[in-house]
Amino acid sequence: MAFDPHHDANTDAAAKKQTHVWVMVASAIAVALLWVLLFRLNRWAFSSIDVTIFISWIFLPAAIRMLAIMACDWVGAVGLFAGALFTNQADPTISLTEGIVLAFLSSAGPLVAFWCCTRLLRLPFTLAGLTAKQLLVFATVGAALNAVPHNIYFFLSGRMTSPIEGLVPMFLGDLIGTMVVLYVVSLALRLLFKRSAGQQRVSR
Repeated sequence: MAFDPHHDANTDAAAKKQTHVWVMVASAIAVALLWVLLFRLNRWAFSSIDVTIFISWIFLPAAIRMLAIMACDWVGAVGLFAGALFTNQADPTISLTEGIVLAFLSSAGPLVAFWCCTRLLRLPFTLAGLTAKQLLVFATVGAALNAVPHNIYFFLSGRMTSPIEGLVPMFLGDLIGTMVVLYVVSLALRLLFKRSAGQQRVSR
Protein backbone atom coordinates (compact mmCIF):
# COMPACT_ATOMS: atom_id res chain seq x y z
CA MET A 1 0.00 0.00 0.00
CA ALA A 2 1.45 3.36 -1.04
CA PHE A 3 2.14 5.94 1.63
CA ASP A 4 -0.20 8.91 1.32
CA PRO A 5 1.08 11.90 3.31
CA HIS A 6 -2.03 13.94 2.53
CA HIS A 7 -4.32 11.24 3.92
CA ASP A 8 -2.22 10.92 7.10
CA ALA A 9 -2.18 14.71 7.56
CA ASN A 10 -5.96 14.90 7.16
CA THR A 11 -6.42 12.03 9.60
CA ASP A 12 -4.19 13.70 12.18
CA ALA A 13 -6.00 17.02 11.75
CA ALA A 14 -9.40 15.33 12.19
CA ALA A 15 -8.17 13.48 15.30
CA LYS A 16 -6.82 16.71 16.82
CA LYS A 17 -10.06 18.52 16.05
CA GLN A 18 -12.11 15.74 17.66
CA THR A 19 -9.86 15.77 20.72
CA HIS A 20 -10.19 19.55 20.96
CA VAL A 21 -13.98 19.28 20.85
CA TRP A 22 -13.99 16.67 23.63
CA VAL A 23 -11.70 18.86 25.75
CA MET A 24 -14.10 21.80 25.32
CA VAL A 25 -17.10 19.64 26.25
CA ALA A 26 -15.29 18.27 29.31
CA SER A 27 -14.26 21.79 30.35
CA ALA A 28 -17.83 23.09 30.10
CA ILE A 29 -19.12 20.14 32.14
CA ALA A 30 -16.41 20.66 34.77
CA VAL A 31 -17.31 24.35 35.11
CA ALA A 32 -21.02 23.51 35.44
CA LEU A 33 -20.32 20.90 38.11
CA LEU A 34 -18.07 23.27 40.06
CA TRP A 35 -20.77 25.94 39.93
CA VAL A 36 -23.41 23.54 41.26
CA LEU A 37 -21.06 22.23 43.96
CA LEU A 38 -20.14 25.69 45.22
CA PHE A 39 -23.76 26.85 45.02
CA ARG A 40 -24.88 23.98 47.26
CA LEU A 41 -21.94 24.51 49.59
CA ASN A 42 -22.85 28.19 49.83
CA ARG A 43 -26.47 27.36 50.61
CA TRP A 44 -25.38 24.95 53.31
CA ALA A 45 -22.76 27.22 54.90
CA PHE A 46 -24.21 30.72 54.48
CA SER A 47 -27.98 30.39 54.17
CA SER A 48 -28.32 32.37 57.41
CA ILE A 49 -26.94 35.49 55.68
CA ASP A 50 -28.88 35.09 52.42
CA VAL A 51 -30.82 38.14 51.27
CA THR A 52 -32.65 36.04 48.66
CA ILE A 53 -31.88 32.64 47.15
CA PHE A 54 -29.75 34.47 44.56
CA ILE A 55 -28.18 37.11 46.82
CA SER A 56 -25.94 36.40 49.78
CA TRP A 57 -23.40 38.46 51.69
CA ILE A 58 -20.95 35.67 50.83
CA PHE A 59 -21.45 33.96 47.45
CA LEU A 60 -18.74 31.38 46.76
CA PRO A 61 -19.80 30.45 43.18
CA ALA A 62 -18.87 33.98 42.07
CA ALA A 63 -15.23 32.84 42.00
CA ILE A 64 -16.05 30.29 39.32
CA ARG A 65 -17.37 33.01 37.02
CA MET A 66 -14.08 34.80 36.47
CA LEU A 67 -11.87 31.73 36.81
CA ALA A 68 -13.93 29.83 34.23
CA ILE A 69 -13.67 32.66 31.70
CA MET A 70 -9.96 33.16 32.41
CA ALA A 71 -9.22 29.47 31.91
CA CYS A 72 -11.74 28.47 29.23
CA ASP A 73 -12.95 31.68 27.52
CA TRP A 74 -16.40 31.24 25.92
CA VAL A 75 -16.42 27.52 26.80
CA GLY A 76 -16.37 28.58 30.44
CA ALA A 77 -19.38 30.80 29.78
CA VAL A 78 -21.27 27.80 28.36
CA GLY A 79 -20.48 25.85 31.52
CA LEU A 80 -21.59 28.76 33.69
CA PHE A 81 -24.85 29.03 31.76
CA ALA A 82 -25.58 25.31 32.20
CA GLY A 83 -24.69 25.35 35.89
CA ALA A 84 -26.73 28.46 36.64
CA LEU A 85 -29.69 27.11 34.66
CA PHE A 86 -29.64 24.05 36.90
CA THR A 87 -29.26 25.90 40.23
CA ASN A 88 -31.94 28.44 39.29
CA GLN A 89 -34.43 25.64 39.77
CA ALA A 90 -33.78 25.92 43.52
CA ASP A 91 -36.40 28.69 43.45
CA PRO A 92 -39.75 27.09 42.52
CA THR A 93 -41.24 30.48 41.60
CA ILE A 94 -38.84 30.91 38.67
CA SER A 95 -40.17 30.00 35.23
CA LEU A 96 -38.04 28.43 32.52
CA THR A 97 -37.80 31.78 30.71
CA GLU A 98 -36.64 33.58 33.86
CA GLY A 99 -34.16 30.79 34.52
CA ILE A 100 -32.68 31.21 31.05
CA VAL A 101 -32.44 35.01 31.46
CA LEU A 102 -30.72 34.72 34.84
CA ALA A 103 -28.36 32.02 33.56
CA PHE A 104 -27.48 34.27 30.62
CA LEU A 105 -26.73 37.19 32.96
CA SER A 106 -24.52 34.95 35.11
CA SER A 107 -22.49 33.80 32.11
CA ALA A 108 -22.40 36.99 30.02
CA GLY A 109 -21.29 39.29 32.85
CA PRO A 110 -17.87 37.67 33.40
CA LEU A 111 -17.25 37.55 29.64
CA VAL A 112 -17.77 41.32 29.41
CA ALA A 113 -15.69 41.83 32.58
CA PHE A 114 -12.85 39.79 31.10
CA TRP A 115 -12.97 41.81 27.88
CA CYS A 116 -12.97 45.11 29.76
CA CYS A 117 -10.21 44.17 32.20
CA THR A 118 -7.80 42.79 29.62
CA ARG A 119 -8.06 46.08 27.73
CA LEU A 120 -8.07 48.30 30.82
CA LEU A 121 -4.96 46.58 32.20
CA ARG A 122 -3.44 46.04 28.73
CA LEU A 123 -3.04 42.33 29.34
CA PRO A 124 -2.80 39.62 26.68
CA PHE A 125 -5.68 37.14 26.51
CA THR A 126 -3.28 34.55 27.92
CA LEU A 127 -3.15 36.73 31.09
CA ALA A 128 0.62 36.34 31.20
CA GLY A 129 2.11 38.37 34.05
CA LEU A 130 -1.19 38.74 35.95
CA THR A 131 -0.54 40.10 39.46
CA ALA A 132 -2.58 39.82 42.67
CA LYS A 133 -3.70 43.46 42.36
CA GLN A 134 -4.83 42.90 38.78
CA LEU A 135 -6.70 39.78 39.87
CA LEU A 136 -8.51 41.93 42.42
CA VAL A 137 -9.49 44.29 39.58
CA PHE A 138 -10.92 41.32 37.65
CA ALA A 139 -12.89 40.21 40.73
CA THR A 140 -14.23 43.73 41.39
CA VAL A 141 -15.29 44.40 37.80
CA GLY A 142 -16.77 40.91 37.57
CA ALA A 143 -18.81 41.47 40.74
CA ALA A 144 -20.07 44.84 39.47
CA LEU A 145 -21.03 43.52 36.02
CA ASN A 146 -22.93 40.70 37.68
CA ALA A 147 -24.69 42.66 40.42
CA VAL A 148 -25.89 45.59 38.30
CA PRO A 149 -27.62 43.62 35.47
CA HIS A 150 -29.15 41.15 37.93
CA ASN A 151 -30.62 43.87 40.12
CA ILE A 152 -31.98 45.74 37.11
CA TYR A 153 -33.69 42.53 36.00
CA PHE A 154 -35.03 41.78 39.49
CA PHE A 155 -36.52 45.29 39.57
CA LEU A 156 -38.04 45.11 36.08
CA SER A 157 -39.50 41.66 36.79
CA GLY A 158 -41.10 42.87 40.02
CA ARG A 159 -38.93 40.79 42.34
CA MET A 160 -37.50 43.94 43.96
CA THR A 161 -38.98 47.36 44.66
CA SER A 162 -35.80 49.19 43.63
CA PRO A 163 -32.97 48.47 41.16
CA ILE A 164 -30.44 49.11 43.96
CA GLU A 165 -32.21 47.15 46.71
CA GLY A 166 -29.92 44.15 46.46
CA LEU A 167 -26.99 45.84 44.73
CA VAL A 168 -24.65 46.24 47.72
CA PRO A 169 -25.12 42.75 49.23
CA MET A 170 -24.83 41.08 45.81
CA PHE A 171 -21.72 43.03 44.86
CA LEU A 172 -20.01 42.47 48.21
CA GLY A 173 -21.17 38.85 48.33
CA ASP A 174 -19.64 38.15 44.91
CA LEU A 175 -16.41 39.97 45.80
CA ILE A 176 -16.01 38.33 49.22
CA GLY A 177 -16.95 34.91 47.85
CA THR A 178 -14.36 35.24 45.10
CA MET A 179 -11.65 36.31 47.54
CA VAL A 180 -12.45 33.45 49.93
CA VAL A 181 -12.22 30.82 47.18
CA LEU A 182 -9.05 32.31 45.71
CA TYR A 183 -7.45 32.41 49.16
CA VAL A 184 -8.36 28.77 49.86
CA VAL A 185 -7.06 27.70 46.44
CA SER A 186 -3.81 29.64 46.86
CA LEU A 187 -3.33 28.22 50.37
CA ALA A 188 -3.95 24.67 49.13
CA LEU A 189 -1.47 25.14 46.27
CA ARG A 190 1.10 26.61 48.65
CA LEU A 191 0.79 23.63 50.99
CA LEU A 192 0.91 21.23 48.05
CA PHE A 193 4.08 22.79 46.64
CA LYS A 194 5.64 22.89 50.11
CA ARG A 195 4.88 19.22 50.66
CA SER A 196 6.20 18.34 47.20
CA ALA A 197 9.44 20.27 47.85
CA GLY A 198 9.84 18.51 51.19
CA GLN A 199 9.42 15.08 49.60
CA GLN A 200 12.02 15.95 46.96
CA ARG A 201 14.55 16.94 49.65
CA VAL A 202 13.91 13.67 51.53
CA SER A 203 14.34 11.58 48.36
CA ARG A 204 17.73 13.19 47.78
